[in-house]
Amino acid sequence: MIENTRRMLGQLRKNKGFTLVEMALVLIIIGIIIGAIVKGNDLVRSAEQKRIYSKFLSDWRLAYMNFYDRTGKILGDTYNDTATPAAAGQNGRADTSGGTAATPVLGANGQGRLVASSNTAIYLGLADAGLRAPTTNVPSTAYEYRYVDSTGNAHILNIAFAWDAVSNYNYMLINNIPGELALAIDTMIDGEADGQTGDFIAATADGPGGITNWPAPTVDTTPARWRMQF
Repeated sequence: MIENTRRMLGQLRKNKGFTLVEMALVLIIIGIIIGAIVKGNDLVRSAEQKRIYSKFLSDWRLAYMNFYDRTGKILGDTYNDTATPAAAGQNGRADTSGGTAATPVLGANGQGRLVASSNTAIYLGLADAGLRAPTTNVPSTAYEYRYVDSTGNAHILNIAFAWDAVSNYNYMLINNIPGELALAIDTMIDGEADGQTGDFIAATADGPGGITNWPAPTVDTTPARWRMQF
């Protein structure tokens, strides 16, 4: 009995557990792994932000410019109210018959026409001019793009074309863009993340009084604008 007790005490003395150095090394390794995962996620998100800029927004801007080169008309300029001649005609302003922003939708309509998203008519102006709508990750909806922010929330961006009646310029309207993406796109376009200056701004209404600034990175912003003048 006494001998067995001695053996048990001897075994316990041998099992000393982890030393402080070993525990420190484990914590360092865990920290490196977590850091690599976070860095990897940041790189993936940065690549997605660049893809949205180059393959979605920039491609729509290019389509806008190519459409003008081929037709001499502004993409989205469909206001042609013959009952009100003073407000009628394709006058170089991107607007619909209601004067609201025009959302491009794949389908069949008239040459160079762009209709409001609430309208049942559908847009095929680019195809009529021999052009293709940009690619997107939202099937069959060329004017939308799905983006997942750093918190895991999904946002469906959508673009339209409109006219600022106060400052007098056409612009691409980007709805539902979260702050972190707006900051990244602004830096790519204007070289700095300032939502109040440059060609890419945060604006809720026409004119300087409608210009705001980008919100917190993971919060949905007010609509962003990209000036389309050239």
